Amino acid sequence: MTDLKKDFQSFTEDRSPAGSSFVLNKINVTLAQELPSAWKVATKLGFAHAVGTALTMASCSQFGLTLFNTGHDLMHTFMDVSPLFCHSLCGAYYLALTFLLARFFLNREEWLVLVRTRVLSIASVALISLGVFSAISHEVTWESAVLWLFGASLGAELMTVSKRSFKAFLKSI
Repeated sequence: MTDLKKDFQSFTEDRSPAGSSFVLNKINVTLAQELPSAWKVATKLGFAHAVGTALTMASCSQFGLTLFNTGHDLMHTFMDVSPLFCHSLCGAYYLALTFLLARFFLNREEWLVLVRTRVLSIASVALISLGVFSAISHEVTWESAVLWLFGASLGAELMTVSKRSFKAFLKSI
């Protein structure tokens, strides 16, 4: 450990000029080529969202939409918990599943790009989904949409936040 400290101190005390601009530019170009593009991450997120939508619609009839009519589904369970927050629970389940699947589909660098832009990612996926739901179903009201967006945002945020920052948040409460 002391060797690391000595190395760091000698590094910070070194006043020699930085590497040549050619070498630095070459490093920057190489890094830019190897980092994933936002479009690639968005495409994989869209794929995860499609799979998550299929799984969610198979188990929960959000806004009257369902893939399989099984009678008693996840929506009935959420209604038993709280009829007022059924849409919030469905939204949280829906986007939490999407971002959980995205974690499996994305590699580490792509996940870091997604986390860096998570507010935009969560908002765009949630609003596009809600727009599709409202275009397809007549059961989307202003109140249900607000509750669904709240739950969806919270569920997705919980899937993208790191364990360390989540534990720090819990300690601060």
